[in-house]
Amino acid sequence: MTFDRAQIMTEAWTIARRFAGNRETWGQRLSRALKLVWWNAKEAARRAVETARRAAERVAEFAGRTASSIRAEIENMENTDRLGFDGIERLAAARRALGEAVAREADAVAEDFAAKRALIASAQGRFCVVTFIKTDGTRRVMRVQPAALKFHVKGEAASEAGRKAAEARAQRHPNLLPVWDTQAKAPRSVNLATVLTIKVDGATHNFPPAA
Repeated sequence: MTFDRAQIMTEAWTIARRFAGNRETWGQRLSRALKLVWWNAKEAARRAVETARRAAERVAEFAGRTASSIRAEIENMENTDRLGFDGIERLAAARRALGEAVAREADAVAEDFAAKRALIASAQGRFCVVTFIKTDGTRRVMRVQPAALKFHVKGEAASEAGRKAAEARAQRHPNLLPVWDTQAKAPRSVNLATVLTIKVDGATHNFPPAA
């Protein structure tokens, strides 16, 4: 723990001046004031460490829980008429744990999408069969040829507005991967969030259904 010695000395001088006129010498007053300020500073530091330790323990109680379950508990606590000190501490810890869970799950999803993109792209000019669940809940089996897509889009010849629209769609829907559907002979999208299998180079890669 680092202390602001200049601030401590300033506070001690202020206290010592306040008691000017008593029978103590200036040195005695300043010494007593320094001891008081140092005690207060160390006590504040001790309380801060204890508060941080207790908060960390509270957050640890939520370890391994999903963001949705933590969010539900937060909502339940916020609707409680009286929380008490322990309840207030738990609510604060739950909110912190929720932020960590959301970030952790977002990272996991991003890694999952990146792995599926890389697996599909690895087929290059060869064929790849992707099975996924469509928005309407039906199962779709799509035979794609990743490298063929670039020959059927405008690329640099596209208008500025078109490129911006494509970038906006990619940001809003990172789960949708544009591919070339060899059966429909048209660009289509694969929902990476609901991919069940990817078959490439004779190997089938299975993925658990989205929760």
